[in-house]
Amino acid sequence: MSDRGGYGRGRGRGGDRGGDRGGYSGRGGDRGGFRGGREGALVPGRRGYGTQGKQITLRANYFAIKTAAELNMPQHEKVWYRYDCEITPAPSKAKCRRLFDKIFTHPKFHGIVWASDWAKIIVTTEPLDLGGTEWKQKVVIPPEPVPGVEPNAYQGEVPQFVQDAQNRNRVEFKITSTGSFNVRDVINLLQSKSPGAEYAGASEVLQLANIITCKPPNTGNYIRNAGNNRFYPHKGHPGVENYDLGNALEALRGYYASVRPAVGRLLLNLNVTSGAFYKPLPLKDLLAEYGSSKRDMSENFIRMLKVEAVYTKDGQTQPFKKMIKTIVGYSQKPRFGDAKAVKFQYKASNSPDAQPVLTSVFEYFKTHHGITLKLPGEPVLNVGTKTDPQYLPVELCTVIAGQPFKRLLQGDQTSEMLKFAARTPNLNAMSIAGTQQSPGNGLRLFKLLNPPDQEGQMVQRSSVKPWGFQVGTDMITVPGRILNNPQIKYGSKSVTPRGGSWNCADVKFARPGRMGKWAVLVINHNSPRGRALNPHPRDGLAPEPLFSELEGFLKKYGLQMPQRQTTQSITLDPLSLQNRATNNRQLEQIFGRAESNGVNFLFVVIPEYDAWLYARIKFFGDVKYGIHTINAIGSKLQKVNGQGMFMGNLALKFNIKSGGVNHHIEGTFGKPLDNKTMLMGIDVTHPSPGSKEGAPSISCVVASIDDYLTQWPGDIRLQTGRQEMVDGLEDMVVKRLELWQKYHKNELPAKIILYRDGVSEGQYDQVLLREVPSFHAAFQRKYGAEGKWPKMAVIVVGKRHHTRFYPTSRDHADYNPQREKGSWNPLPGTIVDRHIGNRILGEFWLQAHQGLQGTARPAHYVILKDD
Repeated sequence: MSDRGGYGRGRGRGGDRGGDRGGYSGRGGDRGGFRGGREGALVPGRRGYGTQGKQITLRANYFAIKTAAELNMPQHEKVWYRYDCEITPAPSKAKCRRLFDKIFTHPKFHGIVWASDWAKIIVTTEPLDLGGTEWKQKVVIPPEPVPGVEPNAYQGEVPQFVQDAQNRNRVEFKITSTGSFNVRDVINLLQSKSPGAEYAGASEVLQLANIITCKPPNTGNYIRNAGNNRFYPHKGHPGVENYDLGNALEALRGYYASVRPAVGRLLLNLNVTSGAFYKPLPLKDLLAEYGSSKRDMSENFIRMLKVEAVYTKDGQTQPFKKMIKTIVGYSQKPRFGDAKAVKFQYKASNSPDAQPVLTSVFEYFKTHHGITLKLPGEPVLNVGTKTDPQYLPVELCTVIAGQPFKRLLQGDQTSEMLKFAARTPNLNAMSIAGTQQSPGNGLRLFKLLNPPDQEGQMVQRSSVKPWGFQVGTDMITVPGRILNNPQIKYGSKSVTPRGGSWNCADVKFARPGRMGKWAVLVINHNSPRGRALNPHPRDGLAPEPLFSELEGFLKKYGLQMPQRQTTQSITLDPLSLQNRATNNRQLEQIFGRAESNGVNFLFVVIPEYDAWLYARIKFFGDVKYGIHTINAIGSKLQKVNGQGMFMGNLALKFNIKSGGVNHHIEGTFGKPLDNKTMLMGIDVTHPSPGSKEGAPSISCVVASIDDYLTQWPGDIRLQTGRQEMVDGLEDMVVKRLELWQKYHKNELPAKIILYRDGVSEGQYDQVLLREVPSFHAAFQRKYGAEGKWPKMAVIVVGKRHHTRFYPTSRDHADYNPQREKGSWNPLPGTIVDRHIGNRILGEFWLQAHQGLQGTARPAHYVILKDD
């Protein structure tokens, strides 16, 4: 996997999965780093470190943290005082931020070094004078500030509507002292050789350290906090890095930081991240770039977008009010009404005797603010609520910078995002750390550099004085190993991978599959570029000879297949929303005819990738009619260059879907594997951004059934949306065990190795307390007494993390000196299990594959159970 940015393409996830799911979120802290008490008793300790493979040295995107005690600077040691905050009634996130900003101007904070998550926690280096253990204060939440406009810009008496707003925003703010902590105690814990060593405040110290580390970007101007410790400089910031994605969106480069516990020390994990954002444009220009003439689509695009609006009162030259408003949608009465059509009643004066006046939005702005709208035909925005609408013309609004786009990107936008986000390791390392002469933007954003000294040189370390610790500015080095390549076994030939890939020309599959009745389906679009295949290509083969060529490839690899049926073709209307019903009927008809003719395998050729079309093909094939389908884009199939490799990849899919075995690893079985070992996988896919409210999550369990570990039938079920723990797991496990019995002469597996995907550190215990008991219940049903149960290992596999490795030698990098090409990522098979991991947990990072784009992301494995 590679760094491709958090732009939401692909599988949806619970919560925000763009950041480090095991890292600090500002509210829960990192509990996985210090496992003691009830939770620690559930997880096995590390049994040792790996030794196989070639020893190498790598750089990692971690920076050493040294406390004042470790630096032998006792005069700078600090005690951290933690305070919990409670606000009644609870405000929105944006109001909460403004409220905290106001609280920090209170005299109680004068001269105090403080940091906060702007939600529930404040940390200081000196105790606050609360007059006891808590302090309460009635506070009015200030309005949202707008750059360039002074607050309270009213002449004379404050208007009544402003007084009413202040009363609505009056809350009680309570601060409660919850303890004091010393980071030195955490270091003592991490350096302890006793596995049972504990420090009750360890998790709190780590949480506070993250809050402190993230204060600079949290308090900086023109920086968007996107959650999960991800910060994006945007328009107005000197370090902004942006890229046009098209259709009114831009990509921003940001940075992620998390303080992590390691063996004997604390480390700061610092990484590059990318995200999609709305362009900060006048709203009319944003909508023009978006390009859709359909009002409902553009309304959905700008819904909940924040805009600023400025207009004058009674012809005055000074702004009456520069407001920040949230778009609820277009007008409802009339639907999509323009400035002349939308009317409302208002009182022309504050006099109690004043009568409501009915006016249009156009006339109101002309008479009340002296503005003649230039675009009166555009739909009016509702910036109030559905029940109490407030109207603003589009032309008076400007989109505020730094607003993330939280829906799925379009295909072209995803391609553009990849161009921006998928960067070579050295470029990302330079962005993070840079050099002595030119420090990286990551270090600058988190202010991990001292100000220039008297000679004007930037000091390459953070100051230890404010908080009692210092962050180094050089990436640490860690020991790693490159595991030996496995031998890949085909029918009568073995192949040795080189650089994570191998040539499978002139081989037969280990066990060729047997295809049933099959045919080719060509899907064209009724549009200028909608033909899937060129009937008369300048180079290459026409459609029918091309399909015969594919048949030859399949037979060369050993597939057993009957004669291909007559090629079918259909022409769909353009793949737009309004044509889906018609196109859906055509697709169902062709699949229905295929089923009635006994076809159980369709090779589908399409002009281009389309998410809706792909989903419907798979629905009719996999769900409704039980027909295997393989899709290919026609232009790629007809392309002469690389055609052999393309057809070889298709052959792999044909064979595996025909029940065959493509290849297997020589010497597959050995400790801990044998032919009585079942491998299982569990994952839960959550609704993607922009899904309908109440959309379910999808849980899936797969398990091996053959000795070569190549066939993985699965069980898929719906469950409550965004719930990670699997419902009905007991029955799903029983079905996997029964299928194993079917293929193993009624015998059950003696060992089960479970790989659990998508679980954060805070959910490790839930896996052991909720999901493992479901396995035990299934074992009880199938095996009987506990003494007959299989041995079991549970391993969590995480990919949504921010650990990256960088080779320190060309010999250990993915680089071909003869061709002068390569990704410069670590070589496939690179594994790290020392220096950056937990002091207790058995965990390691493994990059099993070649990183094709950007900076390779290793998989993170954590062993939760090992019988």
